[in-house]
Amino acid sequence: MRARKIKQNGALLAEHMLVLALSAFMLVLAMSSWSSWQQASTARQLGVQWQLALMRLRQRALTDARAWTLCTSADGKVCQSVWNASWLAFADTNGDNQRQPNEPRMVFGPPIPPNWRIVWRGFRPSTGIVWSEWGDAALSNGTLTLCAPKAQDSSLRQWIISKSGRVRLVMPASSASTLSAARAICAAI
Repeated sequence: MRARKIKQNGALLAEHMLVLALSAFMLVLAMSSWSSWQQASTARQLGVQWQLALMRLRQRALTDARAWTLCTSADGKVCQSVWNASWLAFADTNGDNQRQPNEPRMVFGPPIPPNWRIVWRGFRPSTGIVWSEWGDAALSNGTLTLCAPKAQDSSLRQWIISKSGRVRLVMPASSASTLSAARAICAAI
């Protein structure tokens, strides 16, 4: 009888070890899914908020009847070519692509999250997007692409800025051609 009890207790220990191993495996899967979901959720929120901020900036150019520039800047004065610093939106009255102390500035949307990148691909070389006093972006139309820290298709977002200055938000995952183009942009930087 005693031998039988030992055998049962040993079987219970093996069962507990198996349950613990399966629980740990499922927890790892859940954490991975949670991280992906969080990243996609952040991209959705930024997509909507930045689209509204871009449209507000265009409207500001129309209302003020003066050109407004959007770029990123580490020092808050000079536009930089790599879009990974703070947003800088200002009325560039003298057209030098630098914010002067007398040029008005506008607060622009939420900041770029750490380890995320924005890639600007304009049809003409420039460090920023300029909306003229007529609200068009004829000299700086192009595409802004949001690249998440972990390459994930559901986190890709693009804002297409037309020559007329209108802004359109695109989720590249909805089309094979735009998805491959967005992946290439994020991989190149």
